[in-house]
Amino acid sequence: MTVFLTTHYMEEASESDYVIVIDHGQVAAKGTPGKLKTHYASDTLRLHAADEAALCHWMKEQNLDYASSLGAFVIKLRSTAEALPILDQCRSLISSFEVLQGSMDDVFLKITGKELRE
Repeated sequence: MTVFLTTHYMEEASESDYVIVIDHGQVAAKGTPGKLKTHYASDTLRLHAADEAALCHWMKEQNLDYASSLGAFVIKLRSTAEALPILDQCRSLISSFEVLQGSMDDVFLKITGKELRE
């Protein structure tokens, strides 16, 4: 049996077997949620510094590409496992961290360039 569901709720889309993203009436991307996330979304590591200057200096020494966002340093990862050696090495420089997997919201934004609206 095939069920065709249209939705603007990305949580629903991520539970589907196959997703087609339509933008302005055109198919913009299609694939399994996993493949779309791999191709269009990044996993990220958010570091909250115990010593901001020292953490910034350490990341530059490690040639890590990072950005500052909402009081944290954000590092894009190829996979969540890539966070482990980073966390192990900078443990004394951080107060907390988050490892976030790319989401279908990230996929939609990357493909369409637009955020979802309620």
